[in-house]
Amino acid sequence: MKLKLTAERETLLSEALKNAGYPVSQPCGGNGKCGKCTVLLNGEPVRACCTCICGENEIELEVLSGGNILGGGEDIIIPDASETGLGAAVDLGTTTVAIRIFDLETGAVVASRTDWNAQSPYGADVISRIDYINKNNALDELSGVIRRQIFSFIEPFKVKRIFLAGNTVMQHIFAGLSPSSIAVAPFTPVTLFEDFSDGLNGIPVTYAPCAAGYVGGDITAGLLSSGMNRAEKPSLFIDIGTNGEMGIGNRDGFTVCAVASGPAFEGAEISCGMPGLEGAVNHVYSENGDIKYSVIGDVLPKGICGSGLIDLIAVLLETEDIDISGRLDETYYLTENVYLTGADVRKLQLAKAAVRAGISVLMEESGLDFEDIEHLYISGGFGNYLNIENAAKIDMLPVGLAGKTVLLGNTSLKGASMALLNEKSRKELFKIQKKCRYTELSGSGRFSEEFIEHMMLGEEE
Repeated sequence: MKLKLTAERETLLSEALKNAGYPVSQPCGGNGKCGKCTVLLNGEPVRACCTCICGENEIELEVLSGGNILGGGEDIIIPDASETGLGAAVDLGTTTVAIRIFDLETGAVVASRTDWNAQSPYGADVISRIDYINKNNALDELSGVIRRQIFSFIEPFKVKRIFLAGNTVMQHIFAGLSPSSIAVAPFTPVTLFEDFSDGLNGIPVTYAPCAAGYVGGDITAGLLSSGMNRAEKPSLFIDIGTNGEMGIGNRDGFTVCAVASGPAFEGAEISCGMPGLEGAVNHVYSENGDIKYSVIGDVLPKGICGSGLIDLIAVLLETEDIDISGRLDETYYLTENVYLTGADVRKLQLAKAAVRAGISVLMEESGLDFEDIEHLYISGGFGNYLNIENAAKIDMLPVGLAGKTVLLGNTSLKGASMALLNEKSRKELFKIQKKCRYTELSGSGRFSEEFIEHMMLGEEE
């Protein structure tokens, strides 16, 4: 897309684009590190986050559209049937927002919408957004952005109430509460939303209760929708994203934790990384000695998303282009413009080691072995693209649980939908929160040991 942009005084290009209604993605929070905000300024490539303009300029930027965003399947949920009208269930993710409008009496889905979170220009992860808020006194700005985005979709439906589930930081920002205390030890939020409610332009909003600063309402909603709260045997639940939140347990209670896996799984901070949009390599495989790949939208590849990155590294392990230490002697070109560097491998190792170490500590804390676990539930859109065999091959997931894996899709949205429509489910959700025992891994010597151990891409033979 080409456009003319005029600035009367020297203005940061990213700010000028945002003010003109064309915000660019800034996964690093505008700190000049990731290069994902690169646009053409008068024919020259520049980083919008650290380039100033003045006067009239010609800008060319790529519009991120055609993404393959999962909003979750439309599961059948039995409503109380005691209320008429429409209601909205919202999954407020750091990367995406999913909304489903229901007939409160019948449980029928009236409309659905999934879109990229409008806060993405402020950073790919919650820490980047908290930093932006703190540096720019911008809580009202970020809160307004997401509230307007959600209201713009639900306004025509005249919904009577909203049930919203998201991570603790996202829920704070939406509610206009400062998330700053969540970013520093002891990571204490203003509220866990047990008895907190407010409104969106006069529409009552109820929030999913959070277990801790980094285990939010999206996880308690996920535990509800997975059915683990009713199961006799324990299972392991993981939501893999910028933060890897997980819980282990059954109807007797849960042990939960969170790991900072970083944005590598979502394509940020990877040389050719990108979200799961049209043009992203999402799967890589070996066939008769040749390395092949698939691309979202069946178009020419523009980059590689998280699932493709895991596949590529697993395949290169097989071909011995990468050894288990992660050493890549030279940049590997999958195509002319999609490649993998040694630094990319290292960032993936850091992300997957955090997830794997979290699993180990959580199971140890719970006193459980792999054979005790009935299911390994993986939540979220990323999980639906994940090749479980390859994730186990690079030691991101335990080999002993790979055969027990169940991909659940958007459990946050399903849990929010259950709580919206059914009072019994709503009460059960708040009981789940009370049954969660949070384990803090920051500063944990045991976690550090496991993290170092699982940096390797598999075990030495």
